Amino acid sequence: MFWSREFVDDWNDEHSPVKKLSFASPKAMATKSDSQPPARLPPGPRSELGRQSKKAFESKKHELARSFLDELDTNITGGKLGELVKETGGIKLNWTNKLNTTAGRANWKRESVRTSTSSGVDVDVQHKHHASIDLAEKVIDDEARLLNVVAHEFCHLANFIISGVTGNPHGKEFKAWAAKCTAQFGSRGIQVTTKHTYEIDFKYVWQCTECGLEFKRHSKSINPERHRCGSCKNLLQQIKPKPRIPGKESEYHKFVREQMNVVKAENPGSPQKDVMRLVAKKWAKAGVAKAGAPNAESIVEQLDKLTLET
Repeated sequence: MFWSREFVDDWNDEHSPVKKLSFASPKAMATKSDSQPPARLPPGPRSELGRQSKKAFESKKHELARSFLDELDTNITGGKLGELVKETGGIKLNWTNKLNTTAGRANWKRESVRTSTSSGVDVDVQHKHHASIDLAEKVIDDEARLLNVVAHEFCHLANFIISGVTGNPHGKEFKAWAAKCTAQFGSRGIQVTTKHTYEIDFKYVWQCTECGLEFKRHSKSINPERHRCGSCKNLLQQIKPKPRIPGKESEYHKFVREQMNVVKAENPGSPQKDVMRLVAKKWAKAGVAKAGAPNAESIVEQLDKLTLET
């Protein structure tokens, strides 16, 4: 597998180091256990409009990426790139969770097919081009970002396959393709540059209580009881999402606890999912929801997802 570019890329993505964390020694933890971290900085509640926008994008992103890729081929290369990769199945689009900080990646491989005489002399050599684009599920979260990433990776493939440039991926030939894309689709917000400068929306964020350094992750992989800031070795606190305070019941959970038996009595024999749905609707009608509290639509979506998974 050493010679497989796809395998090496996947291995690098999985095993490349991220921002360093320090593990606190038992002695250090004992000396820090009495210190109180400063007040947490709660992130702003995600708006309902933002949730709906992301949901709409998720439902159409695959079709959108494919249609824009075809549009790029037609307008930028006159269909030449598509024709060159047609024999190997065209340009494949792969959505992956393995890319954490890179929005996209273009993959290309040339296969040489030789026709020889009975004496072993080559009389004909043909080349087949295998091309694909990896798109990051965790990084590409809106339409503008998707279109720019597809355009950028398309320019790489055009540079590899049509221009024949493999040694300088962001050289003058790439910039020429980028300029064509920007000129053609600039009115739609497409601007192909040599590097992506996207602010990634990480699901979890921890912050050092002393120097303020932030540690961002897509999964809950940091444990403040075991890890310390890699810069100043001080305590870390989770600031996104805001952790629940043990022992403090939210308004929503209090409402559910009070209404659960009432709804069950009004609807005897109803499944638990239907009972929860009715409670959620009562919560929405009651007008007691506060900023950051769950709404009826999100609760119902979670219940439906849980039903499908089970």
